[in-house]
Amino acid sequence: MRGMLLLDERHVRTWATSDGERIRLSDDGGAIGELPLGVVDHVMARYGRPLDGAIRLEGDSLTCGTCRLRRLRHRAAVDAEGRDYLVWERPGDEPVACIATTATAALRFLLARSPRGSPSGI
Repeated sequence: MRGMLLLDERHVRTWATSDGERIRLSDDGGAIGELPLGVVDHVMARYGRPLDGAIRLEGDSLTCGTCRLRRLRHRAAVDAEGRDYLVWERPGDEPVACIATTATAALRFLLARSPRGSPSGI
């Protein structure tokens, strides 16, 4: 998904896998936890913005049930260097994009607040 700086100033990378109903997040230290795909949908609806149709959807992608989560490296005209975005593609809807660190931080926050004994992660 994306590298990020934690509060203790460690830099970690985050990866995602999906079984079609949940998304599982892992980082350099191992598994973090899993969340229902509805949570990912909510985070992307909250923080994502419609993707400009001129931007080609390239990059790694993960099938999440009927949706797709894609990592997109894009350099906007106002950026000195490219940024990583997460793009959420729902059937019949336009894709929404969010800066990867924002979406990843929101998902990690929800995992940190979830009951550890819950099979769904929330």
